[in-house]
Amino acid sequence: MFQLVISFLGSAYIEIIIFFVLIAYFLTHRRDPHMVASSINLLRVLLLLVIFLYFTWSWATLIPPSLRATSVFGMFVINFYMAYNLVLSRLERPYRNALVAIAQDPEKHEILHDIWHQGKRFYSVFYIFQSLFSGTNPFHFLHTMATERVRDDIKEELRRYGVEQKLITLQVMAGYLKSQLACDTNLPTEFKDLMEKAIADFAKHPWIEENANEFLQIATERPEDLHFPEWMSRFETCVREYKK
Repeated sequence: MFQLVISFLGSAYIEIIIFFVLIAYFLTHRRDPHMVASSINLLRVLLLLVIFLYFTWSWATLIPPSLRATSVFGMFVINFYMAYNLVLSRLERPYRNALVAIAQDPEKHEILHDIWHQGKRFYSVFYIFQSLFSGTNPFHFLHTMATERVRDDIKEELRRYGVEQKLITLQVMAGYLKSQLACDTNLPTEFKDLMEKAIADFAKHPWIEENANEFLQIATERPEDLHFPEWMSRFETCVREYKK
């Protein structure tokens, strides 16, 4: 059985067919939003095409059989790389769908289990070769990398959703302060009542709410406008002068 597989993959014609099937797949899905980490950009596809055509040309010319076998092996390596990215793309799709789901319904915490399961599987395959040369336990390395990447992806997805839906507002901040106030058991009841009233009075004024919301939006989307306004102003001036 194993010998049959080797003979099958050792055929240059089979490698050529596999290559163009994989090329067609990646060209068709090159703009798939679900393929964030597993996509192959057009430049890399063209580079792989040139290398593969070189191996094909070497195999087709009258060269010694040993060099022909080397050319077929080169074709196999390219197809293996593309097949590996194909597997990654199939694993990444359900993971990205789960991230979109938690962004659409942040209160539904059950989705986190699905995100962790899909994300760990995807990143374990994504970093499998790096883990072999990490110098540490490969399983520990994969677990650590998957945990960090999934955590970062969740944060980024929720941050982007919060900015787009304008969830970062004065009212949300006031609600957070009230919840923290209620959870603090070290504060006296009179102080809690006083602070809760102060927070409510501060958050209900329309002018304060409008400007506070603007501040929070800028702090989230363009923090440089708050910390370096003069620098950014000069930068914009330089851009306008360049356009002239």
